[in-house]
Amino acid sequence: MNSVAILGSGFGLYGYLPALVIHCGQQVVLPERYRERFEKHTELAVFASHVHWAADEFSALRAATGAVLAQSPKMQSHWLATCLAQPQLQYLLLEKPLATDPQAARHWHNKLEESGKVIRIAYLFRYLGWAAELRKAIAHSTGQRVAICWRFSAHHFRHDLKTWKRDHDQGGGAIRFYGIHLIALLAELGYSRVIESFSSGRADGEARRWNASFAGAGLPHCEVEVDSASPIDRFSIACDSSSACALGLEQTDPFGNGQATNLESALDRRVEVLGRFCQSAWRDPRPMQEFYQPVIDLWHALEQCNSARPAFAAA
Repeated sequence: MNSVAILGSGFGLYGYLPALVIHCGQQVVLPERYRERFEKHTELAVFASHVHWAADEFSALRAATGAVLAQSPKMQSHWLATCLAQPQLQYLLLEKPLATDPQAARHWHNKLEESGKVIRIAYLFRYLGWAAELRKAIAHSTGQRVAICWRFSAHHFRHDLKTWKRDHDQGGGAIRFYGIHLIALLAELGYSRVIESFSSGRADGEARRWNASFAGAGLPHCEVEVDSASPIDRFSIACDSSSACALGLEQTDPFGNGQATNLESALDRRVEVLGRFCQSAWRDPRPMQEFYQPVIDLWHALEQCNSARPAFAAA
């Protein structure tokens, strides 16, 4: 039986599980210790018949032909070695960032490429409608500047939670956990050079805010701002282009203005775009390593530039 094992009892359950069932028609295998979490998500009850339970993570992986690693970058790296050693696992869907830092990401990228498996890394912005509009606008740009602004209050700041998602060294923070979505998209659009990068936070290793500017051959200058501790929620893009392709976007966040956009309104509204991401593995299983390598290159260049300045000045 073809099925997908999910390791990760957070977004793995309320995000990937419904996306895999609704959009990919997949059966899901979960470790038994996730059962209590699964049952607490009452909106997932409708998917119970699609879930098979395994004794533990190792058993779940052995029972599946694909795997989702929806965990912290450190834990993802831990499980990657196990997944690569399982010949029956043909598909690996990985959360971003691939690892805690660009150097480790490059190491795992090479291992993944050698494996011959179908690999997808969840840089979800490329699957959103506005990303296609941005590609078109940049291709017809008559201006000299693109500005992308993403401001929000991260869950861990709103609730004062001590979690890896706020720690730069663990793959969290405004650059590695949030900004990596934009880094990936810009790399795909052809941006290859970092002009400047600066991050700030209230404690060593905590990047709350990030500003950077990018350049690419034949592309308008691009400025990015990510503020994960903002009192307002705002996602905007301004790009001067020809009249037919001008882009001026402003909404609550990258995924829309708060409306449920997936098939089941009770589900997390990212399920629909997550479904498109998952579908890309089964519908078009071509390797995407040639896309992921430029992402790592741009990420590495940015962090090299960022480290040359006071990366964590007082907020």
